[in-house]
Amino acid sequence: MAMSVKEDIDDLLICTICLETFKEPKYLPCLHTFCKSCINTYIGSTVKGNNPNGFKCPVCRRSVPIDENDEKPENWANNLPSNHFILSLIDRKAIQKSEKLCDTCKLENISQNAHSFCTVCEEAYCESCQRCHKLYKITRAHKIVLIKDIKADSAVSGLFAYVTCKEHPDKTIEVYCQDHSKPCCTVCATVHHRKCEHVVTIDKAVIGIKESEKAKNLMTKLTETSNTLGEVLQNHKTNKENFENGIETVLQEIISLRKSL
Repeated sequence: MAMSVKEDIDDLLICTICLETFKEPKYLPCLHTFCKSCINTYIGSTVKGNNPNGFKCPVCRRSVPIDENDEKPENWANNLPSNHFILSLIDRKAIQKSEKLCDTCKLENISQNAHSFCTVCEEAYCESCQRCHKLYKITRAHKIVLIKDIKADSAVSGLFAYVTCKEHPDKTIEVYCQDHSKPCCTVCATVHHRKCEHVVTIDKAVIGIKESEKAKNLMTKLTETSNTLGEVLQNHKTNKENFENGIETVLQEIISLRKSL
């Protein structure tokens, strides 16, 4: 049976160099991810010569080309793209364990537990920073979700479904124009879609999408992919256990040989 992906999601958050939870995760073209400091140290220790043109991935050994204008290897790690997917998983895990810290306070090297999460800024705030966030005109209308509600999963749908309008950042997406296949806020609906015949609420649009044949096929493919990923994680865990057991066996044999000598 395929292992639950959720149970082994922690394996995806571990850097294969330092074997700790990612800090500032950066990914390579091969999609392998490492801590920024780890890959920076790796580059510094492996790149030699006066005119280096890249380095190899520590895992798969695939060549990573570097821009010709970026001559200093010490800058390469900083210029690698950040893995925002991994960052979101780490944030989610921290929130579930009540370990999420205020993002604003962290900039001042202050450790303060987060009290709420802004779905627009995608940042967590302590009570003090949340009050300040609400004072500014530009952020006053942002949707704030309490950390305790996220932990209880009572606000997860609202957390990820809350999207602001690109034309009117202070307005949220509330309706969907089926004539133009476009989600929009109430202002856009009034101005640009007033003559459209099929403008429905987001809730009704979502129900229609979920019941469509295309959505059902997508869910089937996602389930199959999830099962495959579960099997990959199970194999990874099994191989890791076999490797560790093999090391232990070899060490015991070495000890026995030393005693016999």
